[in-house]
Amino acid sequence: MRYTYLILFSFLFQGLQAQEQWNLASCVEHALKNNVGLQQSKISVDEAALTVKENKHKQIPDLNGSINGGISFGRNIDPTSNSFTTENIISANYTLASGVTLFQGALIRNSIKQSKLSLDASTKEYQQATNDLALTIATYYLNVLLNEERLEMAEKNTENVKLQLIQMEKMIQSGVKPEADAIEIKSQLARMEQTQVSAENGLDIAWLTLKQAMRLDPSKKLLLERLTEEQLNGVQLENYTFESLSETAAQSQSGLQAAYKRLEAARMGEKIAKALYYPSLFLNASIGSRFSDAAIRPLDYSTSRILVPGIYIDGKSVLFEQDYPTVKSTEVIPFKDQYDQFLGYGVGLNLNIPIYNQRSTKTRVQKAALATKSSELQAELQKEKLNQDVYQAIANVRAAKKEFEASKRALDATSYSADKTQKRFELGLANVFELNLSQTNLQNAQSTLVIAKYDLVFKQKVLDYYAGKPIKL
Repeated sequence: MRYTYLILFSFLFQGLQAQEQWNLASCVEHALKNNVGLQQSKISVDEAALTVKENKHKQIPDLNGSINGGISFGRNIDPTSNSFTTENIISANYTLASGVTLFQGALIRNSIKQSKLSLDASTKEYQQATNDLALTIATYYLNVLLNEERLEMAEKNTENVKLQLIQMEKMIQSGVKPEADAIEIKSQLARMEQTQVSAENGLDIAWLTLKQAMRLDPSKKLLLERLTEEQLNGVQLENYTFESLSETAAQSQSGLQAAYKRLEAARMGEKIAKALYYPSLFLNASIGSRFSDAAIRPLDYSTSRILVPGIYIDGKSVLFEQDYPTVKSTEVIPFKDQYDQFLGYGVGLNLNIPIYNQRSTKTRVQKAALATKSSELQAELQKEKLNQDVYQAIANVRAAKKEFEASKRALDATSYSADKTQKRFELGLANVFELNLSQTNLQNAQSTLVIAKYDLVFKQKVLDYYAGKPIKL
């Protein structure tokens, strides 16, 4: 019994999972968190931020330490006394050195400005990638809703034809209609079933495309929030003119703003290249000491008297003895004492004046100017494309609005005609071919309206995209 309850609970839980509902905002949010391309774009932003920090730190002095050690054999110079020795020597040198740029033609300052502009550009490009992904998800989302409605219509039409076939068979049995009419309806049913299969395949592909864009498991069951009539009727064309929308898009479209930032960074690159024409002045300082096992000091002495010849007093030779100390043992001067004894300092200025460097600086300046020109053209191209896209988007919405209204009128007229034909058929005033034609026209009108409806909603979202509004339903 307990096992049975577990099975029932499992099925109930799966049913609840199957009813998990997602709206466009949740789909976009999930895609933004999991999109690999967007994560790569974020890495570019982080790299640009690190470059800014790196360039800022070039304004402060650096500090480096070095330790060199070795063993010398044969005739060498003792590094502690600068005298020749034939003994093997173990020696070491240790130094701390620091340097700072005092003047370099404002190269460091301009490099900081350029890296900040590049960071702004990378951030704008990341924002543009985010907006593009949101619009893509909205496209796939609406495509799923479109195919769901098309499948529902196909299923409904198939059921209607099945009912017609049942009625026709009853009429044939009663002798009201010939058997040939049933054959025609069966053909119509086969076509409806084919349309239904096509709609099912279209929905499967639409779901797969959406889930792949969101990086979801294709087997995960989702239920998407449907559109309301208020959302369908919410298109306000009078709020969008080419002049107002193009101006708004120029301010809201991060891709265009990124192009302008790249242009500013390229212009700053020209200043950086020209800085190499100027002299550069560097201040450096160092402190260091050394150690050698050849540096020794006496450890113990012994005293002996030595007769000193050649001493005379009043012209007479006198015996004179003098105490003479003799070193009995020695020791290597300890590291700490050698450090204090051989400690040295140094401060210097280094002035580098460029005179001729094989045209490398001039070439860099010329290349920087070309990079600026290329950035100008790129920004101009993006501006022109944006204006074209805005104009096309406005025209598309106006056309889609007209198409939607025309499709509604066509459906009303086709529905009225189909109802009349159905009644005439039931009275024996219309044949089965006329009935099938009217039903086919009705199905086409229904399909056209559904497509027009979602086409209008999508193209409105494109307008909102250029207006800088969040993509939502």
